[in-house]
Amino acid sequence: MKKLVSLLMAAVLLFTLSACGKTAQSSSTATPAPVSSEPEKPKVNPLTGLADFDSSKMQQRPVAVMVNNITVAQSVQAGLSQADIVYELLAEGGITRFMAVFKDIYKISKVGTVRSARYSYVDLALGHDALYVHAGMDPTECAAHVKETGIDNFNLLTGQQSNYGKRIKNGKALEHTLYTTGELLNNGFAKLNYRRDLKSTAANWQDFAPEASPVTPAGGSCEKLRVEMSSSYVSNFTYNAETGKYKRFSGNNKSVDLNTGKQLEFKNILVLKTSVTDIGQKADYLKKTWLDGGEGFYVSNGGYVPIKWSKGAANSPLKITLTDGSSCTYNAGNTWVCLVEKTHNVAITGAAVSSAPAASAAQ
Repeated sequence: MKKLVSLLMAAVLLFTLSACGKTAQSSSTATPAPVSSEPEKPKVNPLTGLADFDSSKMQQRPVAVMVNNITVAQSVQAGLSQADIVYELLAEGGITRFMAVFKDIYKISKVGTVRSARYSYVDLALGHDALYVHAGMDPTECAAHVKETGIDNFNLLTGQQSNYGKRIKNGKALEHTLYTTGELLNNGFAKLNYRRDLKSTAANWQDFAPEASPVTPAGGSCEKLRVEMSSSYVSNFTYNAETGKYKRFSGNNKSVDLNTGKQLEFKNILVLKTSVTDIGQKADYLKKTWLDGGEGFYVSNGGYVPIKWSKGAANSPLKITLTDGSSCTYNAGNTWVCLVEKTHNVAITGAAVSSAPAASAAQ
């Protein structure tokens, strides 16, 4: 009798558990989880506004590399087409030098030739919280400024850091043969314990328009742009309607990336007028480009518009607005920035937009 009661109780328990399982399953099926009707907003490269970007690199610090632009070395420049932003400033005498900024270090196949640090580029790199890569520096003003600001700089000519550049024979003198790569820099930063994450949450460098909907600045047409960096160094740009970008020339010579064999093209150009003065005891040698703001032009998509620019503290990014202080909508894409002496000539589509007389574009 006891055995029969035990069997009946076991059967009742089994039936109850089975019913509970069916109830839970039925309840789950009846109330599916809500699905959002809004698509996830794409995470774009904060320096370009382009969606072709590995969002896992969002908090990674950019890398800023000093690139040689003396005439004899222009034919062996590499990596500028891969840069998100390229800054052009006077470095010494009438010679300009570039600083190429890359958000994703892994996209740097080869960049160079790498040259020495200069005073004003330090503050531009700080504005991006970038790791600043160079080959030497002037031992007076720039060295003091590097120490004063505490910028994380990576000198490819000193100590263990020299293991992460490479000399490549290119038919030029030794000082025009130093290159580096993303892989080398990544290994060097890791080996020497450089900070890799941004100090703050990544923010877009400018107010980007959607990549699929570029805007044309409303100031007027710009098919050609001529920026007189000095009497002997002139940056020229010609609009390519097929690509929607501007081809760059050094004087009358095409600027070509050694990595690709193709002429450099940029979606956006910023011309920022400022004061450029001598720094140091030797006249007309080392140059300081002042970063305290001024007027300029934003050029993109076949048009231009007058702007105002400012920077603030050394570690502040550039701020671009329209002349009335309102936001300047910026096209997604790479950018070339000319910081030019305000008395020098800037010409847009043949119409002079400064009071200075035109100078020869020969370089």
